[in-house]
Amino acid sequence: MRGLYPKKKSRLSTQDKAVAAAQALLDTVEGRIDEKAAGRRLREEVGLQWSFLTCLQYLSGQEALATLKALSSDWSQDGRTKQHLLAAAILAAHTVANARSGGKMLCASHLAGELKGKTAEQWLAEKSDADWGEV
Repeated sequence: MRGLYPKKKSRLSTQDKAVAAAQALLDTVEGRIDEKAAGRRLREEVGLQWSFLTCLQYLSGQEALATLKALSSDWSQDGRTKQHLLAAAILAAHTVANARSGGKMLCASHLAGELKGKTAEQWLAEKSDADWGEV
């Protein structure tokens, strides 16, 4: 039996959803849009009730990470490459792992757990090129 409230699905493919989230995060970091505008854009593009926090949580999760890693090495869109999107995922995971002063993570992502208490540079130094390529 299905629940009373069916799970909403995005109108985008997993790849398009991950790319949209990474592009929104990068646009925010670069000062092109603010967090509220990023949330509005994501709700329009993805078709779900996303916020900027949802974007960060999604990008640090397994689905988005696997999708971004699977992009071809020569992938590019709007002047950004696969490496830019992977860097956005690392930034998102670092943010949800370390943003709260009390130490509690904003999500239970495996990647966020790996980044807890570390700089992105420290974490990357532990990774092999086979895992992350040149990020």
